[in-house]
This record gives sequence, structure tokens and C-alpha cells, in this order.
Amino acid sequence: MLLSPFLNTLSQKHLSVSFKLLANIWTKERKLEYTYPYAIRGICNLITKPFTYSTCKHSDKLRKFCTVSECPEMANTEISGLPLKDVVAKLDKFAPKSLAESWDNVGLLVEPISKKKVKLILLTNDLTEDVMAEAVEICADMIISYHPPIFAPLKSITGRSWKERIIATCLENKIAVYSPHTSFDAITGGVNDWLASAFEIKSSKPLTQSYGNESKSKQYQVEISSPIVDPVRAGLVLQQIQIDVEKVTEDNVELLGDISAAGSNMKMTIPCSKSSIPRLSSIFHTHVRGTDNETFKILKYEDYPLPGVGLGRLCYLDKPLKVIHVVELVKKHIKLQHIRLALARHRNIDSSVSTIALCAGAGASVLRNVKADLYLTGEMSHHDVLDAVHKGTHVILCDHSNTERGFLKIFAKQLATELLGGNVEVVTSKVDRDPLKII
Repeated sequence: MLLSPFLNTLSQKHLSVSFKLLANIWTKERKLEYTYPYAIRGICNLITKPFTYSTCKHSDKLRKFCTVSECPEMANTEISGLPLKDVVAKLDKFAPKSLAESWDNVGLLVEPISKKKVKLILLTNDLTEDVMAEAVEICADMIISYHPPIFAPLKSITGRSWKERIIATCLENKIAVYSPHTSFDAITGGVNDWLASAFEIKSSKPLTQSYGNESKSKQYQVEISSPIVDPVRAGLVLQQIQIDVEKVTEDNVELLGDISAAGSNMKMTIPCSKSSIPRLSSIFHTHVRGTDNETFKILKYEDYPLPGVGLGRLCYLDKPLKVIHVVELVKKHIKLQHIRLALARHRNIDSSVSTIALCAGAGASVLRNVKADLYLTGEMSHHDVLDAVHKGTHVILCDHSNTERGFLKIFAKQLATELLGGNVEVVTSKVDRDPLKII
């Protein structure tokens, strides 16, 4: 049974039915799993075309089709939502953009001009046209696409290419797009740790170490000090400098400093970015003459290694496993019937594996020259595989996005509850899949 003709019949005959019946028809028609809010949005979209979120009053639209007793239940499915900037702040805190590779394009990529609350987020590994259609159909306010849909610069946004059409559709439907990509790869508990959870391991460490400080935007500290020989004058000079600094904080929130006594000096410290140093120097020299004893120092914060953070993982197994056992664990974890295996030279399927080096996605550059019994990644070139097996390392390839997508289901629950406090509904795409399939 098709839902659209069924709804037309109900409308013409002024009939009411159970919403669960409508939801079951809608989900079966699309071969989806039934979830109450998800079905409501989809059916609402069918009832009113063209659809805009501002008209999506679920209980009002469904009232004429569903039994009256169900309407209050539908009204209660509305959730409060959060401003887009709050959602982005939570995502940036969970996986700081500073951890992404320098070549990557992460963060908020599409921002609707009209302000609205984010009530429904769609998670996907790749933002394809099929996923885009799904987002519009369920009235998503935001798409979190692991891979950035904007990578190479766009010179236009037209209907000529599929990537341009996606961005145009997002803007037309006021859907924000955020991409975490390699920042999700690097963090503790991210994509690579999810991939490593296929095995029982004693310990693991990143293959490439990430570095950082407490605030990546404030990599410098300006130190202004004045001798306490004349405490009244010293305090007055620093207070005047502080007042001028505070005047410019409206457009540069980072320029906030504290005055403290340190030994024989009064000192003012201001964490800041490199671009703010000339402004602070100008303020300093406005109040300090060349013969004064005040000093202006610039210090750079040193980056330090972030424990457990970085690309890839070198995993030390709790117990050695045969290659065939590793294969079965990977297939079970990623939910694939077939994967590709290259055995190391002079080894066989029963050879022992104690260490596994892995990298989600395309891991050749991260895995190259790493000493391990087995490499696990999505894709590698023919020559990289040959090089690995001749160095005594087995290789398992699962196709690119198959080594990443499973993390999104874990993250969906974490995002909805821990990060967003239950104020936003989070669903994973039903149509997102790796374009390659072994047949």
C-alpha cells in the first residue's frame, strides 16, 4: 500500500485511522526502521508540499487523519531544540578543529542566514544526493557529514554538479552542514578507537601524535610588568592599560588580562593570538614613555603531546590471534560479509598476529613503515600493499567508508544525550553506504 494515495482517500472520505498504521505504511514503503518522531516528520512532509519547517506542526497536520486520542501524544514529541551556535560549540569542544589535519576542511561549512533552532540532526558518513533527499524528507535542521561535502573550492553554486546541487539544496531548505572528518579520527574515543574496539587489546597508541595547548587560538601571552618602587604609579599605569584593553574586547573577547603582584613587580598577563600582539603593543606604548621601567614581553605557549590523541592506532593484542580470527572479528565488527586480505610473504592464514596497526579510511600514508603484524584500513594502493606484504605485514582492506561509518551509530547516542542533553533528536542516515560492493 502506498501512503500518498491512502492519505488522499482518508481526506476525501473524512476518515480517521491510527497513526501507528500510517507510520508503519510510511516506514515499510521506504524500508526503514520505525521510530516515532522520524515517522511523524516524514508523514508531515507528505501532507504539505512544498514543505517548510515553520509549518511543521505535527499534531495540527495529523489531526485530520489520526484518531483524536493520539494527538496529545504527537504534540509531546516536539523537542525544545538548541541554537545552531550552541550545537557547533558542543561539537567543537568534543573534537576540536585544531586536531584536524592541515589539508582538511572541518567545522561549520553551511550556515543558513535565517536563525532557527536545531531540533533534528541527520548523521551521515557522506553527504550524497540520496542523503540530501533524506534530510529534506525528514525535515532535518542540520546534517553532520563525517566527510566534508565542500573540499575543493567551489567557484559557483548552481545545478551543474551534484556537489553544487547539495549545497544549493541545503541553503534552500535552511539546513546547516557540519563536518568533523580528521578531528574525529584523532580524538580519544573517536573513529580509530571505534575501529580498534573490534579486538581485545592490552594497550594502544596513536601512529601520529597530536599536539596542542589549552587554547589553540591563544598561542601567545603578553606580559606587562612595572616595578613596585612606586606602587601607586605602577598600579595606575597598569590599570590605565587594562581599561584600554577592555575597551577593545567587544570585537576581540580574548584580550582579557589580570593584574597581580609578583616579587618586586606588578604584572599584567594577557593570553592572546599572534594577530592581537600589535594592538596590545600600541596600547602599551600609549601609556609608557621611553624612560619608564615598564616592560613588554611576548611569550609563546609550547605545544605538548595530547595523550591518546592522533591519527591511526597501533594496537597490542591481549592475546595473539590467527590471521583468520582477525578477519572474522573485523567482518563482525564492520558488519561485512566479505573483505580483502593480502597475506605477508612466507606467511599463511594461520599465522600469529600480536600487533595491529590501523587507520580508518585511506590509511596508506599513516601506516607506511609502521612495524606491525597486520595493517587494517579502508583502502591502499596496489603498490603500498605489495610493499607491506614484502616487509612481513598482512593487510586487510574493507573499502574506505566501511571503516568509518559504524562510529556514527555510537556517536549518535553520545551526541543526543551527553552533548546536547536530550534537547535535539539525532538520527543516522538510512541511505548512506559505501559506493563499492563486492558481488
